[in-house]
Amino acid sequence: MTTPQPVQLRRFLPSIVLNAVVPLVVYTLVRPYFADDVTALIIAGAIPLAVTLVGFLVRRKLDIVGAISVVGFVVAVAAQLLTGGDGLIVKVQGVIITGPIGVLFLLSALIGRPLVGVIFQFLSRRNPGMRVPTKGRALALTLVFGGMFTLHAVVAVALALLLPTPVFLAVSNPIGLGIIAAGLLVIFLMRRRWHASAQQA
Repeated sequence: MTTPQPVQLRRFLPSIVLNAVVPLVVYTLVRPYFADDVTALIIAGAIPLAVTLVGFLVRRKLDIVGAISVVGFVVAVAAQLLTGGDGLIVKVQGVIITGPIGVLFLLSALIGRPLVGVIFQFLSRRNPGMRVPTKGRALALTLVFGGMFTLHAVVAVALALLLPTPVFLAVSNPIGLGIIAAGLLVIFLMRRRWHASAQQA
């Protein structure tokens, strides 16, 4: 197993900065001009959305981080308009994606059909040479993914409820990325251990 190269990680940094730092800066600049948080949050979130869409139209290449942010933003704004809420949905737009995904992974593990195994089995039909993990390994990976996404969602909602909007915007993305990074590190260590075991067998 190869270790992810720095260049592979660095290519995500512009998108992370765009979706984590830019909304905070924009919100801070425009918030004084509006009577509530919702309008400022929508404006702050719309700028990364626009950049992601323009980048896709120009380069015909999908930015994964940006795509998740776009879907979450659109769903959050639609929910805000339909419910007339207080802006919480817009603040935690990311968990609209990660929360259900995490619960789906955990439920699939609970019923004995780990989603990682299902995904690999589906992909192997198109690529017969792909190695499908054993049920035990698929279960372990599914639990890690489910726990990672669910924890990300729970922490984000808790921070949104407890912290003022500017503080939430400043800390939520670093904490969320830290949770995702920790989950991916666990997966990397698990796969490295399995690889070492296979070589010793």
